[in-house]
Amino acid sequence: MRYLIIGFLVLVISNNLICQVHTWQRTNPGGGGAYSTVGASASGIIIAGSDLSGTYRSTDGGLSWDIIGANRGLTETHVSGIGFHRTDGDMLFIGTENGIFRSSDGGNSVTHTLEGGYITDIEFGTNEANIGYASSHPTYNSNNGVIYRTQDNGQSWIQSSTNLPNGIRILKIVVNPDDANIVYILTGLGRFACGPAAVFRSSDSGVTWTHLTNTLPEILDLAIDPSNPDDIYITTMNADCSEPYYWTDLDGDLYKSNDGGASWGIPIYNQSGIIWVDTENPSTIRLIDPREPFPWIASSGTWTSTNNGNSFTKTGDVNDWDIFFNNDLFHCYSSSYNGICKTLGEDLSNSNNYFWVNYQWIFKTTDNGKNFNNIFTDEIAPNQWKSRGFDNVNMMDVSISKANPDIIFTAYFDIGLWRSLDSGVSWQSCNDESYSGNWQGNGGNCSTVVTDPDRSNVVWATQSGNQSGESPTHLLKNTNTGDKTNWTLSDSGLPIEEIMGLSIDENSPIDARVLYVTALGDVYKSSNDGASWTSVLNGEGFRFTAVDYINDNLIYSGGENGLWRSSDGGANWMDISHPQMKASSGIGFWDREYDGVFDIKTDPNNENWIYVTVLGNNKGLYKSIDKGNNWIKILTDDYMRKVAIVPRESNMLYATSSSAFDAGGYDVNSNGIWFSDDGGQTWSQHNHDMAYPFALAIAIDNTIDPIVFVGSPGSGFQKSKVPSFTLTNESITDDKIINIYPNPFENKITIDGDFNNCNIKLLDPIGNLVSNFLGTNSPLTIDLSSLESGLYFLSVRHKLSSSLRTYKIVKQR
Repeated sequence: MRYLIIGFLVLVISNNLICQVHTWQRTNPGGGGAYSTVGASASGIIIAGSDLSGTYRSTDGGLSWDIIGANRGLTETHVSGIGFHRTDGDMLFIGTENGIFRSSDGGNSVTHTLEGGYITDIEFGTNEANIGYASSHPTYNSNNGVIYRTQDNGQSWIQSSTNLPNGIRILKIVVNPDDANIVYILTGLGRFACGPAAVFRSSDSGVTWTHLTNTLPEILDLAIDPSNPDDIYITTMNADCSEPYYWTDLDGDLYKSNDGGASWGIPIYNQSGIIWVDTENPSTIRLIDPREPFPWIASSGTWTSTNNGNSFTKTGDVNDWDIFFNNDLFHCYSSSYNGICKTLGEDLSNSNNYFWVNYQWIFKTTDNGKNFNNIFTDEIAPNQWKSRGFDNVNMMDVSISKANPDIIFTAYFDIGLWRSLDSGVSWQSCNDESYSGNWQGNGGNCSTVVTDPDRSNVVWATQSGNQSGESPTHLLKNTNTGDKTNWTLSDSGLPIEEIMGLSIDENSPIDARVLYVTALGDVYKSSNDGASWTSVLNGEGFRFTAVDYINDNLIYSGGENGLWRSSDGGANWMDISHPQMKASSGIGFWDREYDGVFDIKTDPNNENWIYVTVLGNNKGLYKSIDKGNNWIKILTDDYMRKVAIVPRESNMLYATSSSAFDAGGYDVNSNGIWFSDDGGQTWSQHNHDMAYPFALAIAIDNTIDPIVFVGSPGSGFQKSKVPSFTLTNESITDDKIINIYPNPFENKITIDGDFNNCNIKLLDPIGNLVSNFLGTNSPLTIDLSSLESGLYFLSVRHKLSSSLRTYKIVKQR
């Protein structure tokens, strides 16, 4: 019997073949930073604001997360405040650096209901459910706050406040549940501005305001008794806007007013913190101080009073709280950048629950603060972590091992370098505290990472506290697959600052690799596996390097200075820039207005072919097939970042576009992921289910059924199979069927078909070449008796049309 075996990876440039879509799956360790505020609606929908990727949402108590972003109408990436309708659990409010967005369907879609202003809080909860208040500031760093009011459930807003003093940063709004006219605000230190830490009250719907705490120290938090709204609680602290940590000590007191804040009397307890009034039993009050919640601090943990704050007992010990992959309590719990009082958020659907967000993480308690557990990552095996989708990160690079495609390295800002040994199923930190600056191994910055093509255990990467020149950057080498305890310095001869753009000559000796890198804008070369480096190109304007895969004398480097080429392994260089490749005068790489070369890739299958991305207005992706002597622009994009070529099929290209880079920022001209299956003649966007059309770092593995990894600033890395194509029953020359028989086989296979002008290759399961065969007229019989049993692939490429088809065959035992 004869078998027609249909290949599962086939590329033919033909109009009658059907391209499949990408199915993106997010793959990260979890966490990032920073988060502004958190809470849950009356129906239990959790939302947390991030500073560069919109609003994170969970509808299952934190077991999984998605993102409310531009694909749902939220066109701002920086979220600075949130709010909930107190009874309608699907009505959510998102405060941003450009006003307020509103959702009436639980966050599936949002509309922009107030434009302009940096919003820090939104609060409903009066006896008139349609009335709410919002705090707004003219700019992100302004401390001249005002109050807006709505009477129609947030569909429209008007400024109400008239006499609030200048110089205040509003952090929190508290409303009287029995009287919509009475509202309180707490002011103090926010993320970008600081003012007096005080409490003000309005009794006329937010129009005029009275300072209530001018005789007290700085105020840390404010709360109201929902059963008796005349009972107001505040906590105090000693703080100074000019001090490095704001608070000058951990002293403070709890006060209670029985007349709506008109008078305070003496403290009722000599401890401070965020105030948590139990809505089901308001005589129960809890204090949690997030400033320095460490075991050696006596006031750390959760303290509970059952008698309206007159006495407290410790009911939650920080030693019992979850420390996930950090394994260091000191670096897990801290206060929110957006204000100490914004660290904890309530769950309107369950009074036992509270949430904690800070500069990197989110936690939840379901037992009134006795324990806090992370709700952003899972340990799926010992020291192997998988994100639940709560990722607020940006990135620089990604590298997939050619020797073992299951090994992936991702290079982030803030959370540093991570590895996966299972193709992105789980992740492990690779950060060495000796080189990660103030992160002390719990994060850091990594700008570039390269794996050795033949040695799966060897990887080079940078590590630093801050990549953009604010702290030392070290180039490191690891011979134990990136294990965090096995890094050694590999930067002899390099300035230890702004090291990036690492590339490797894959044809160089396996134990003496030739590598190129940039540091402080100059190009350096190593010929001894990274042991030492020498300068080969000075120009203070080079950020990226690339080596021709076939002719390793061809080296390229680019950045602010455009694109330069060496034809003799780095000894001599010449400027080969297209006119649009040079940055505008004086604009450096880390400037948000940078408009120069952002990536260089050489074609793995064609000598002298090179692709270059150029960031900037009306710039994009450029291609040369004569080593840069002539250029063709093949894609125009204002925010072009990276380019990638499918290793086994040069006609399949990716390009990435992102208005966000080391921070957020959405622009309608940001296009995300571009894909071409015809060598760049036509392109389509592949941003299915992405919150924002942001794409940056990209890599594709070298297997026969390749996977592409793409980093999206904000939501992190995602992966998908490279789309395959539907194969029709034509032969390689489109006039006869190709038959392979027998299959499965024992020793020999026979192929029928017209493949006189074809190259035939036998590949192993990960795409490595086993044998070459010269195509002749059919039938062709091939002896494969020497092979071990298992799966193989027969690759048939037509010389004239460049058509490629791959067929699966199985060797029997």
